[in-house]
Amino acid sequence: MDSPARSLDPRERAFYPVSPPFLFARPAMKPVYLLAGLAALYLAPSVKAGPPPEFPVETFFKKPNISNVTFSPDGKRIACLVPYERRMNLAVIDLEKKTKNLLTNFKDNDVGGLLWASDDRIIFLKDTDGRGGSTVYAVNSDGTDRILLVGGAGEANSEQAANQRFRGFLARLPNDPKNILVLGSLSGAQGPDVCLMNLKTGKMTLAVANPGWVRRWVLDRHQVVRAAVALQGLTATVLLRDPAKGTLTPVHAHQADAPGWAPLAFDGDDRTLFIASNLGRGTTAVYRYDTETRTLGELVHGDATYDVDDVVWDEAKRKIVAVAINADRPRLHWLDAESGALQQRIDQALADTSNRVLHAAPDGSRRLVSARSDRDPGVYYLFDSATKKIEELAVLKPGIDPEQMAPMTPVTFQARDGLTLHAYLTLPLGRVPEKLPLVIHPHGGPFGIRDNWGFSPEVQFYANRGFAVLQVNYRGSGGYGDKFGRAGWKKWGLEMQNDLSDAVKWAVAKGLADPARVVISGASYGGYAAMAGLVFTPELYCAGVNYVGVVDIAELVPTGDGATKNRLHWMTTRIGDLDDAADRKRIRDTSPVHFAERIVAPVLMAYGKNDPRVRISQGYDIEAALKKAGKTYEMIIEDKEGHGFRKEELTIAFYTKIDAFLKKHVPLPGVAVKIGSPHVVELSVTK
Repeated sequence: MDSPARSLDPRERAFYPVSPPFLFARPAMKPVYLLAGLAALYLAPSVKAGPPPEFPVETFFKKPNISNVTFSPDGKRIACLVPYERRMNLAVIDLEKKTKNLLTNFKDNDVGGLLWASDDRIIFLKDTDGRGGSTVYAVNSDGTDRILLVGGAGEANSEQAANQRFRGFLARLPNDPKNILVLGSLSGAQGPDVCLMNLKTGKMTLAVANPGWVRRWVLDRHQVVRAAVALQGLTATVLLRDPAKGTLTPVHAHQADAPGWAPLAFDGDDRTLFIASNLGRGTTAVYRYDTETRTLGELVHGDATYDVDDVVWDEAKRKIVAVAINADRPRLHWLDAESGALQQRIDQALADTSNRVLHAAPDGSRRLVSARSDRDPGVYYLFDSATKKIEELAVLKPGIDPEQMAPMTPVTFQARDGLTLHAYLTLPLGRVPEKLPLVIHPHGGPFGIRDNWGFSPEVQFYANRGFAVLQVNYRGSGGYGDKFGRAGWKKWGLEMQNDLSDAVKWAVAKGLADPARVVISGASYGGYAAMAGLVFTPELYCAGVNYVGVVDIAELVPTGDGATKNRLHWMTTRIGDLDDAADRKRIRDTSPVHFAERIVAPVLMAYGKNDPRVRISQGYDIEAALKKAGKTYEMIIEDKEGHGFRKEELTIAFYTKIDAFLKKHVPLPGVAVKIGSPHVVELSVTK
């Protein structure tokens, strides 16, 4: 059991309410100079000053001092997560009383998320050693009356029995402080029902029964169920709901992977529905849809290169005020002139960061602003609408000086077949960008996911060690339209891997990278890509890091009656069909576990025993294959972690291992790698 809420000692926690302002203020960042030509991308002043010092691993990977910051419904308090005993725990800041209280003191796992259920009650989720799923609690904002609502893995018998029918949260009910809307399985339908959950007992009661196959429910701004998306077989159907009659009427349908549209959110009039559509387009764009006349309205915003499928709701204005675009850098397309003008004032005050208004008090008197960049993990500010002043609330990582971090630059280059690839290049500070050691850092997913511009602890860690880092949104990545996504289907280890190889050759051809000092490092699919790179293009890499990576693709493809028709379709179209001889052969031929003998470079691997996505058997299998082939490798297996390490001390220990591994196996400048036999790496000093 946790202790009751207690006051936080300012010396113990580096986060405060609005007094004193700018407590962790840092000097303004110096301008970044981009010299002509990609080979000359660097901070000119920093080259003269020399590289920054090598910071401890903890600097990059310790928990942030604050996260998940959100206003209470009445705008008088802020709930957030703060570190306590190396775990993120729940805290509340009272903006009027200028107090801050720690509500939980878990030492085993992090609190992973929170939601104000009412002005006085908070719901929060707690991790379960990486098993997947969460333990769900409710607690008063003063720390009293905490109960277990839903028992997660490993905690099903603690405090209350596990509520196995819970499927997720929908929304708080402004006129019902005793209940919250959730998803649950009460009717027995194929899909979740909309239910009321009692905030004191966790008991669920049916509110809107699933008629069958509805996978997603959409609420209007009064938290009334107004739309749904059903998925039956390979047909997706959008339905509108009449609240008075409770009936659902189909208004749009499309087949899996065919062009279509889906609801995003209602506007403040509860009539206009913003939707995301790729009908007649190469990329997804945002449109308005009139739910009374059931007609598609005009284009709100779209982009020829990037998918646009996110809108910004303003709680105080009670309307959607902007469309968000995840382009090479984040952008906003303003629909409300006053909100756009406010953004301009904030950007003028915080000129070195990308700024976003996250929440507003219901009366608009206060607004929470997040300011972050590629070099800055972020600062939270409070904007006072009456005084027009912005005050610092909290710095996420005060130990990081943005001036000592490396800028992330969007770049493009051509793959060998002419496809344009988007990437992010981070060059180490204080070093001439010529023949640098390079880390190719593929993202996970792979489909529907992409790398984004912003602060990355891992990227900055590599850059601080003197590496250039190249993050490639290879074909199949999300955010660049349907055609680009489809270009990656069934291309694991083939064209998708070629994109990474082409990135290496591009960086070498530009003179940025030393071909003898290229490392490939990634997690999940990125871990697969790291192993595939070491297996299929061993001449490119001097070392590799595989973090919870797939090594046997066949294990991902569902078989039998346990998978839905849609999931089977998704997996077989994008990865392959094990019942098809050609697919089965391709899957085996591109699975690194079968070709460990081809690996030349040393590899560091890490897996979590509780991983629900990439089973630990994959880690055991690749370790056995490497051991049998007599290869150089290091293996880390954590008993109480899953798909990526969440516990601070284990994360720091892992990256400390990476640090030592790279220093051991990546040649120093002036040392070249000579490939002898297919199994031996010989080092010789160049003269």
